[in-house]
Amino acid sequence: MQHALGLASKARGRTSPNPLVGALIVKNEQIIGEGYHQKAGSNHAEVNALNMAGLEARGAKMYVTLEPCSHQGRTPPCVDAIINAGIEEVIIATLDPNPQVMGQGIRKLNAAGITTKVGVLENAALRLNEIFCKYITTKIPFVFMKYAMTLDGKIATSIGDSQWISSEDSRKLVHYWRNSYDAILVGIGTVLAD
Repeated sequence: MQHALGLASKARGRTSPNPLVGALIVKNEQIIGEGYHQKAGSNHAEVNALNMAGLEARGAKMYVTLEPCSHQGRTPPCVDAIINAGIEEVIIATLDPNPQVMGQGIRKLNAAGITTKVGVLENAALRLNEIFCKYITTKIPFVFMKYAMTLDGKIATSIGDSQWISSEDSRKLVHYWRNSYDAILVGIGTVLAD
């Protein structure tokens, strides 16, 4: 599951309004397929993994970081692809909090005779999708704030010669988060400088 989470994180900042999802297909202790949801509107992780595995997917086990979707959106339901491929067991990190999915994917898989297990590295999966989970359950955006000031409580020196008052680690973190959000709010100085 850790590998699937790593795959999912490759698409950070590219999948909104969808979540980050990674999937692996394992047969005879070997990974025969893997994939992740690369951008909104494209194949979901499960379908990418199934495409890689091909016919070898029959009788295999799938690891997926989020409950497979069971509704028609821009792409067909992943549960249908999983069922049609003949996957025998699906290990899921966490349920999808989207009201259109929330447990329905698991019910549909179970009804088709596919064994499911939920909760493997669940906290890591929830953390990976904290922005998605916050919005899908509350319709309130996830907000990240970063503020920097000089030792005397200012945001720049009196003559404006301070290029950086944030540490290098702080700047790296900000760029990481900028890539993850749909919108950012900055002052005019940042806009002109960037």
